[in-house]
Amino acid sequence: MRLKILIVLNYYYPYISGLSECAKSLAEELAKKHDVTVLTARHKKELPKSEEINGVKIKRADVLFNISKGYISLEFLRLFKKYQKNADVVNLHLPMAEAGIISHLTSKDKLFLTYQCDVNLPKSLVNSTIVKLMDISSRWSFKRARKIIVSSYDYAESSRILPEYRDKWVEIHPTSSFYKEFSNSKPRSAHDNRYIGFCGRIVEEKGIDILLQAAPIVKKAVPDAQFLIAGDYSNVAGGSVYEDIKSSIGWDDTYVKFLGRLSTQELIDFYYSLDLFVLPSTNSLEAFGMVQVESMLAGVPVVASDLPGVRVITRKTKMGETAPPKDVDQLAQEIIKVLENRDQYIQDSEMIKEIFGVESAALKYMECFQQ
Repeated sequence: MRLKILIVLNYYYPYISGLSECAKSLAEELAKKHDVTVLTARHKKELPKSEEINGVKIKRADVLFNISKGYISLEFLRLFKKYQKNADVVNLHLPMAEAGIISHLTSKDKLFLTYQCDVNLPKSLVNSTIVKLMDISSRWSFKRARKIIVSSYDYAESSRILPEYRDKWVEIHPTSSFYKEFSNSKPRSAHDNRYIGFCGRIVEEKGIDILLQAAPIVKKAVPDAQFLIAGDYSNVAGGSVYEDIKSSIGWDDTYVKFLGRLSTQELIDFYYSLDLFVLPSTNSLEAFGMVQVESMLAGVPVVASDLPGVRVITRKTKMGETAPPKDVDQLAQEIIKVLENRDQYIQDSEMIKEIFGVESAALKYMECFQQ
């Protein structure tokens, strides 16, 4: 049976984040057999209001103004009411400020939520209010949802708000069509140094400051260590911390390089150039970390923060180690350990694709939708 599926989220391609990439990969895989529409924000004025990419119809709502990492858009609500009418499945990707409201604008029988992570913001009275309102909105949507798709049971158990809705959980790991770009036959690039990489938005929760503080410790133990930091630090929702880190911590640019946003081919080459990938995230806004899977598919082991959800990938694959969040010394020691014993961590990429691949995730979504 060919279903009409409406996927709703705040940011979608060309905006890049783990949440948007997961939604894009899922939408394009489902669109091979179903009619898929994505409703999102027109976060840049030059973006078309409506277009089709890889079989997915994209509808963008105009934004009145931005608040922190979110926005206010009355058109978003109007378009949701319009497109949900003919949908067989409505799939909201949270966190989303509007989730509580729009979950009451559609039938609960066709409402499925994908909950990526709890919201955490720097401490302030305003941010505390935003977090409380976001949690209330999420809970309203949880009560109406038929199922809540979680990135891992490990993360869901640690969530502020998910545990009381345990009976609705379905575990489906976030996925990415980018995984298909990696091949067993591609050799790693040869080089004299040992390259330690990070890839992601240059924002507070990614823990770039922790990695930069660990870098001199690693450099002392591993003299040929070089750190490559890939990721956008200019067009980031909520703002980048690049300038703050530059002024407060700084770095030695003889062995730390900020590469900026990379093209698809540049990103593939980046992964294949690495000896080790590091994901030093600091809080529950990082609930999984698909960049870990991308690294592993390129044959690169990982050191990640010991956070709920994030640690699932190294636990399932045995292809890396974890360090306590914000622990500079322990992060440095785990980096050194994996670099010195790298071959012990390498695993078969086909096993990794079987666990985390797009096709596997899409099949699980369809099983969930059709129950």
